Amino acid sequence: MSNKMRKAIFTEVASGETSLARIIKKHHLIEQAARTAAEELQQHALIEDVEGALQLTELGVKTYGKLKARDSL
Repeated sequence: MSNKMRKAIFTEVASGETSLARIIKKHHLIEQAARTAAEELQQHALIEDVEGALQLTELGVKTYGKLKARDSL
């Protein structure tokens, strides 16, 4: 992942965080930019919003496994 904001959101969701608001607060992110980054992750089918909670998609789980194995996170 090249964008630090997308990477932060992706890794937080992978670790079980479901709230974008809490991710924004924890990492001191700019809200609009973080929402845009989350939308980009959704467009690439890496995360999804299920009833207001973020979670990894099947592709997201596979991608996370590959990145973690390469120590890219």
